[in-house]
Amino acid sequence: MKRYITLLFSFITTTMLLTSFSSSRNCDLTIRVQNIQQLKGTISIIIFKSNEGWPNEYKKAVFAKGISASANEITQEVKNLPFGKYAIAVLHDINDNKVADKSMFGIPQEPFGFSNYPKITFGVPDFEDVSFLVKSPKQEIIIKMMEI
Repeated sequence: MKRYITLLFSFITTTMLLTSFSSSRNCDLTIRVQNIQQLKGTISIIIFKSNEGWPNEYKKAVFAKGISASANEITQEVKNLPFGKYAIAVLHDINDNKVADKSMFGIPQEPFGFSNYPKITFGVPDFEDVSFLVKSPKQEIIIKMMEI
């Protein structure tokens, strides 16, 4: 009987340790999108784990969601995101045409934002320039929308 109780206790302890270890390798990421100027259209949030598809091929993203632009700041929770390196692109599709509108010179005509606030010159910033580490069970990132 004593042996049975010892084995049962060992099994329960091991199960608890494994469960807590595996759950601690994921993050509940809070994304706050700020500086939304026009309260119409859709805010699209796209998260990539690598430069493959960055930032336009949303089907290669690990997370993609459109949210109504109903306030100057919106919050999106992403649950159980595995620890690792990620990059976030945000687009405000003001006219809801499902396209990132650009001028004839390729200059964005709608607000956008990226993780890590990269310096915007010509073209989209590289994945490495906007990537950040997800490394704790709860984490928050703020993305400020900008226009050119």
